[in-house]
Amino acid sequence: MRIAFDIGGTFTDVLALGDDRRLATAKVLSLIDRVGDDIVETLHRLSPGGKVDRFVHGTTICSNAVIENKVAVTGLLTTKGFRDVLPLRDQRGPSSPTVNWQAPDPLIPRPLCLEVDERIRADGQVDRMMDEAGARAQIRKLVDGGVEAIAVCLINSYLNPVHEKRLGELIEEEAPGLMYCLSADVNPEVREYPRTSTTVINTSLRPVVTRYLDTLEAKLSPHGSDLLIMQSNGGIMTSDVMRRRPMFMVESGPAAGALAAARFAAEAGLKNVLSFDMGGTTAKACLIRDGIPLEKSRVSVGAATTAGGWSQDLGHVVRVPSIDLVEVGAGGGSIAWIEGGVLRVGPHSAGADPGPVCYARGGTRPTVTDANVVLGNISPQVIGNGKLRIDRAAALEAYEKLGKELGIDALQAAFGVTQVANAVMMRALRAVSIERGFDPRDFVLMAFGGAGPIHAAALAESIGIDKVVIPAYPGLFSALGLLLADFRVDHIAAMAKPLDAIDGKTILARFVGLETAAREELDRTGVKSANVRFERKVDVRYAHQLDEMSLNLPEGANLPQAIKQLYVDTHKREFGFEGTGQAMLINLRLRAIVPSDPVELSSLQEVGAAQSDRKEGDTRDIYFGPQRGMLKAKVLTRAMITGVRQGPAVIEDPDTTIVIPPGWSVKREGPLNLIISKD
Repeated sequence: MRIAFDIGGTFTDVLALGDDRRLATAKVLSLIDRVGDDIVETLHRLSPGGKVDRFVHGTTICSNAVIENKVAVTGLLTTKGFRDVLPLRDQRGPSSPTVNWQAPDPLIPRPLCLEVDERIRADGQVDRMMDEAGARAQIRKLVDGGVEAIAVCLINSYLNPVHEKRLGELIEEEAPGLMYCLSADVNPEVREYPRTSTTVINTSLRPVVTRYLDTLEAKLSPHGSDLLIMQSNGGIMTSDVMRRRPMFMVESGPAAGALAAARFAAEAGLKNVLSFDMGGTTAKACLIRDGIPLEKSRVSVGAATTAGGWSQDLGHVVRVPSIDLVEVGAGGGSIAWIEGGVLRVGPHSAGADPGPVCYARGGTRPTVTDANVVLGNISPQVIGNGKLRIDRAAALEAYEKLGKELGIDALQAAFGVTQVANAVMMRALRAVSIERGFDPRDFVLMAFGGAGPIHAAALAESIGIDKVVIPAYPGLFSALGLLLADFRVDHIAAMAKPLDAIDGKTILARFVGLETAAREELDRTGVKSANVRFERKVDVRYAHQLDEMSLNLPEGANLPQAIKQLYVDTHKREFGFEGTGQAMLINLRLRAIVPSDPVELSSLQEVGAAQSDRKEGDTRDIYFGPQRGMLKAKVLTRAMITGVRQGPAVIEDPDTTIVIPPGWSVKREGPLNLIISKD
């Protein structure tokens, strides 16, 4: 068996896949002390006493630790004169004036940022040798300050790491066993702040992730030995690698959903797809073309929406290849609140404990889930395959209180909350489509997550999309993505030279060196590299520009000229003009991908699925806003969808609820997938 489990802020999704392609599923509250038991219960339902070949895990522990500043106490050693690189950042701010915006506090306080007397020049030559006695004193000062780890990031070390390597040796001598990271190993790229930020995040997460994985593996070890972790780039890697490089799992959980959406789009022949994943805490959007999600070279943890829109680079920068996701704090558990007489939703969430008011676990503040219960979108009795009872009366009471503050009744207040949440989530959809230069009307919306199918049709209508796809197992879709992932490692080499000054043989020789290093890393981790596939990319920009464009390595007898021509053509297509100046080759990037066992979504068969007691003719009152009012909606299951069924209707799945508003219709495609269309 293969076991996939995705621990989110509110729910944990568990899938157990047998070698006969039978699937057992579970959706439980994210109560960490119970997760191990829930996983074991799920695998026993599939095959009691069966052997687990591998566990695959997606988690938000890294992003949560960074956002909440609950990382390990960490020190920073940097070049003399560069102590304040973290608070100074790179001078980026909101795209439009936002008087209330503040940069997040650095993860390392200034007293733990210490300087070392040394200097490497911009050409990689040593300008001033390192003062080793002074360096030893700084290391001892950090140790006396109680640090759990030390990050080392010296100026221009990406070109010449000799001083960083020596500092690593000094740390081992002065503080044996203390965790440390060198920027030359973690992120050997030009630009001081992103390199420092990435190194600091990786270093400060190592103790946190090590403790987390040790605890998790202790619970799972009686049932299987291999624990694999989803990375931000959509690939998987062993837990031992993630203990050393936790920066690669910052977007671990959200990446799995986008990967599953991309695989589904490829199997279904959908060319252009906007994936929309709404869980209990956040909502995520991703653009997929030709079955491949867009990718970016950096993520910003804790970025925030501003008056001018979504600001991707205003959080803590981590330069790792990642699926290009935009995430907003609007999920089922997002709390509704009033600020200055204005209704707000999120980003704070009720989580799993206490959870929304309707869960009757002690929650008192109204959430988006409570609003959907009050409106009738969600069953007023039970959800989650009948395992979670709903207290509609408690949710209604919470919205009566909120409505009283706003001067409206409970139904209007609940509907208003869903509209505010939709507006926040629409911003994420716009960010990955319109703000990337794509017309959303040319795309299909694929909605999943525990709450995504409830809001999907309304969101599609607001952004001009007239077709929505609800895949099989939508509430467990991210966990399904974990079963589809391939092994992947990424390597990078800095060049920082004009293309006219580089020989093609030099470029190819550097790529061969990266491929050798990637094979060796895969072999060390136990991943067989015999069938590895390499993807070569180059980062290019004009000399006067700040940001690079990542391109697939072209072919040609004159490789530098071929790269330059590809860059000029791509730049013209993306921005409308060719640009002028000297073309610079900044970095070489290598992806090493080892295919996992292939899984076709259409071949999966669920075992032990609970049978619904719904009958044809069942209805429920649902409030669709002041214009449409309260309407009788048919209550259906997927199995009851034959032909085309008109809205208003609600389809109850074991793991989610799908709302078909008036003016929309639904039909089934294949055994399980649903297509919702605007009439």
